[in-house]
Amino acid sequence: MKLKDKLQESLSGIMSEELLNKLPSGYSVIGDIAIFRRLNPEIDSYKKNIGECVISFDPQVKVVIEQFDTISAYRKPIISHMAGEKKTETTHKEFNTLFNLDLETITFSPGNKSERCHLIKTVEDNEIICDMFACIGNLSLPIVVNNSSVTVYGMEWNQTALNFLKKNIDVNKVGEQYISQFGDNREITPKNIATRVIMGYFDIDKKQFYVALEAIKDQGWIHFHRLAPRDKLDQPIEIIEKERKISNHKIETQEVRIIKKYSPRLYHLCSDIYVKKFLN
Repeated sequence: MKLKDKLQESLSGIMSEELLNKLPSGYSVIGDIAIFRRLNPEIDSYKKNIGECVISFDPQVKVVIEQFDTISAYRKPIISHMAGEKKTETTHKEFNTLFNLDLETITFSPGNKSERCHLIKTVEDNEIICDMFACIGNLSLPIVVNNSSVTVYGMEWNQTALNFLKKNIDVNKVGEQYISQFGDNREITPKNIATRVIMGYFDIDKKQFYVALEAIKDQGWIHFHRLAPRDKLDQPIEIIEKERKISNHKIETQEVRIIKKYSPRLYHLCSDIYVKKFLN
């Protein structure tokens, strides 16, 4: 039975027929915490009931929260407790990788699971990767956990996220492969070292893309994440097009993947950009 059907059956004696039709049809699970995204405000009075139902349905879930938005360059979630234990810290396991995090302070998207899988399968032995927006290791940590020959430099300027990243490096025992660095990625990203650069953040500026180009050694890949309207998924990326025109490097977008639906109008995309450097 689907979630919405289960909720409607459980809450039929509590909610009106009209409100039962506005119940959610799904949630995400990170560790032992279930997350609903922006519930219909008309069912606000029944959030506790909904959360308690989920806990009774799903033995993995001990806490239920609602996430409304993510704010600031630190990607801080805005959440509200619905039911269960009053906690937001948890440990999530995915692709043999343990992620420790606090959902009140850190954004971690289960919807990016396919991209984590793609990177694990795509990265070759002995690659050197720069993750310019490392957070807690969201995209890059599973790569080194599943390939002991790869080295990652992870840049992060949110001290809270960096603390969790360091903890995750320790618990996954990849300290010799994963080098975490604190600061602004426009200033601290290593130059002329990488075979691959991960840019897993939507508001990338032209300086950051230029730094990503500088990080590539001779040739390699930049994974450029962005949001795009559903009717403009193939629109050129202005930052990349400008750099292509003024740079003496080969810069080509080889593939654009849909990672997930971000909102009714927007999709989360990743562009795989091949870079080959030429001598001046």
